[in-house]
Amino acid sequence: MSKYSQDVVKILYDHQPEYISGQMIAEQLQISRTAVKKIIDQLKAEGCVINSVNHRGHQLEQLADTWYPGIVEQIVDEQGFFKKTLVFDTIDSTQLAAKQELVGNQDSIIVLSNEQTKGRGRFNRFWDSERGKGLWMSAVFRPNVPFSLITTFNLFMALAIRESIQPFSNDKVEIKWPNDIYIGSKKVCGFLTEMSANSDGIEAVICGIGINMNQKADEFPEEIAHRATSILNHADQKIDRYQFLDTLLGNMKKRYLQFLTVPFEDIREEYRAHSNIWHRTLKFTENDEMFTGQALDIDKDGFLQVVDEEGKPHRLMSADIDL
Repeated sequence: MSKYSQDVVKILYDHQPEYISGQMIAEQLQISRTAVKKIIDQLKAEGCVINSVNHRGHQLEQLADTWYPGIVEQIVDEQGFFKKTLVFDTIDSTQLAAKQELVGNQDSIIVLSNEQTKGRGRFNRFWDSERGKGLWMSAVFRPNVPFSLITTFNLFMALAIRESIQPFSNDKVEIKWPNDIYIGSKKVCGFLTEMSANSDGIEAVICGIGINMNQKADEFPEEIAHRATSILNHADQKIDRYQFLDTLLGNMKKRYLQFLTVPFEDIREEYRAHSNIWHRTLKFTENDEMFTGQALDIDKDGFLQVVDEEGKPHRLMSADIDL
């Protein structure tokens, strides 16, 4: 990527939907108009839709399927919550990068990558993180709360993610307790929450999120195609990744502040209404114990109340559930 590509795309983005002349861009960056034209051509080759008209200039119609750091940073800054933003083209895992950033600061952090080579979900399962097709992100929060409240953090975040996906989907978006988001019978998102703590309390909560945005049905690996979906498969048009990111960050901020200020009991009915685990027989696995039963309720602490086929009650904190 050219040294000035990030600057040019940021200028075009900031002036949407106006046309801006090559001369104005050249003067602003103190480069030649020829250099501007080369950069515009490069951005088009990357996938940006840019209308170029003689005597009018250039108009950005659609960004490419990549994260441009300057634009991401602007969106994050406008939300006014996360203090540090890291954007990668490719990385082993945004979750690992987020953990490395914990040392020596108290910032709330966003880590995004176009691609993950070693993305992982719960129980260390591989998460397919194809370049340009989804949102692969980790968010670092700094809550000053007792350990006992962390069990409900996932539930607030699940609502934030669900309500971010729903406006882009024609079909109902639901939560599979505690860490998955579904559209219909297939998984569209998984998230993983980890905690860094010491004897004094919680230092950070790191939430790794993988959302399938723009995969077509036949683009998923064969081994997960029967259980995975993307937002695109339930939408009328391709998902704008920047619009989606802005929506997600806004909802995460709202639900996080809610997590800090109100008990889970206040949103419990809302969570129940958006869950897909009720009135059905399910297979549960927790601490290597597997049994079949039905989910009855979620208690005020976020634990799942389950009864197995023999009528024995179970109180689950973080089980694996097969629908």
